[in-house]
Amino acid sequence: MGCCNSAARKGDAAQSPATGNAGKGAANPLPSKVKVHVGPLELGSDGVAIKPKFNLGITGPTLYAVAGVRDVRDGISGEAFAMTQKSYSSSGSSLTEVLENVKAEDPVPVLDTMITAVPDVIAAVTDLVGVDLNSEKYEVEGVIYIYVGTGIMAGVYLGWLDTQGYNMVGVEGKVAAAASVGMTVRGGLHKDRKAVRIIMYLNNVGFDVIARLQNPVPAS
Repeated sequence: MGCCNSAARKGDAAQSPATGNAGKGAANPLPSKVKVHVGPLELGSDGVAIKPKFNLGITGPTLYAVAGVRDVRDGISGEAFAMTQKSYSSSGSSLTEVLENVKAEDPVPVLDTMITAVPDVIAAVTDLVGVDLNSEKYEVEGVIYIYVGTGIMAGVYLGWLDTQGYNMVGVEGKVAAAASVGMTVRGGLHKDRKAVRIIMYLNNVGFDVIARLQNPVPAS
């Protein structure tokens, strides 16, 4: 449906589709906010927030340089990572369409590999979340990241309700068992059971998308 270009933090729900900010239309930039992280403090143009985290660094339109422990409400995770980046928000009737929208804007070769990996991503999400997207009707909106950097990151997501309302499950830094290519996938069902969030990274590209379901997933 649409794609737009900007830069955003890798894996940051503040500018992610979890808050409904994915773009519609031909090309509209995402909001860009610089934030400074000092221990539990997060300083930005909208003020100072205190969060259960402990890290140091800066995140902004084209730079992500952070070391420490992330917000523990979202999972047990840490990193020491520095990179430059671009991001594209897009929406469509499928994950493949979202990725193809971005490819039309920026034909990075690795996007072809990511598009080919979509069936593996769906299979991994089915294993993690228990929702078979192949049998559901849904619309997708999200952010695709293209970045160059170095560092390490690791995390465990055990299914508790995070700050965006999703029960995320997965291991960051671990290759998904269902994947035929080396990728890291985690996913979660929203508390209203009407959306599934999928976060995936492959080499120097990744995405954070929401599949908004036409019908709520029945409670088990």
